[in-house]
Amino acid sequence: MPVPDRHQSFTSRRLQAADDAMIRFLIKWTAVWCGLAACSGLVPAAPLPVLAEDNLPFSYRQDGAIQGYCTDSVRATLAAARLPYQVDIQPWARIYTTTLARPGTLMYPVARTPERENKFKWIGPLVTNRIALFRKKGRGDVVVHSLDDARRYRIGVVNMDFREEYLRRKGFADGGDKTLMVVSSSDLLLPMLQAGRIDLVPLGLAKCAPHGLDCSQIEPVYVLSELESGLYMVFNRDTSDALVQQVREGFERIRRSGRLAHIMQPLDRIYGSSQ
Repeated sequence: MPVPDRHQSFTSRRLQAADDAMIRFLIKWTAVWCGLAACSGLVPAAPLPVLAEDNLPFSYRQDGAIQGYCTDSVRATLAAARLPYQVDIQPWARIYTTTLARPGTLMYPVARTPERENKFKWIGPLVTNRIALFRKKGRGDVVVHSLDDARRYRIGVVNMDFREEYLRRKGFADGGDKTLMVVSSSDLLLPMLQAGRIDLVPLGLAKCAPHGLDCSQIEPVYVLSELESGLYMVFNRDTSDALVQQVREGFERIRRSGRLAHIMQPLDRIYGSSQ
């Protein structure tokens, strides 16, 4: 029967102890590094919450999937930034107030206006948004050659939307026999227009793009040139600069590569030029 080699046994125990110590060291510092990275915004502890409204053709839900030109651009951006994310569609007023309240929340698409400039951290633009007042086809009695002409008519707007903000700033008001008819969702506006409950709706010209609305029963009557603006991704203003920069760099990668222009190409026929 062989005699155990005490020196070899002792050496094996020392090597095992050293291995165990090294494993504990690696586990400890991996946890510390991951914690620091998560705090700095480089590696989110959970999927990035991304919020959008139902806003054809930029963002919408179809057959259970969230789609749209801006949705595709945001997905490409976050893939380029190597960030996990979770997109959800909710009413505009809800996603707006949620993003204002929660650091680390990303929202899109958002028009950049003076009132909003200091409320968010901006990334983009994803696309240009051009707005016109639309009437129901056949409504020859609705004639608008200036913004003042529009004061004679009932105009449907979405609560807390930039078009509502703009019209209020221009002296339009709601309630009683006033001009503005405020609703919670843009989905309500066209049925109201078709039913004659309102006379005008301020819509983006891109609404009539492929995968947008059926515009066969409506027509633009007056372009609101002051409302032309870019549509952006925005973060809550208290979101870490590191996370914002990571997403901004992802956006720049898809812009420089031509991926963004390719996604937005179907809008060219509406706007008449490349985005």
